[in-house]
Amino acid sequence: MSGRGGGRVNNSSGKGNTGISGIPAASRKMVQSLKEIVNSPEPEIYAMLKECNMDPNEAVSRLLSQ
Repeated sequence: MSGRGGGRVNNSSGKGNTGISGIPAASRKMVQSLKEIVNSPEPEIYAMLKECNMDPNEAVSRLLSQ
């Protein structure tokens, strides 16, 4: 019995926490660092990062120019 199905993360446990549960763990640290600079909500920062191909410099520039 080696098939336990491990490795999946259930994101439903993060209810009510500013939407960071929808952000992959690998990107959370970057999003939180950028939040200190631009003071925008995490989901908005992550969406901009995805739009900018995960380039933090471009994302900050765009968020600041809004």
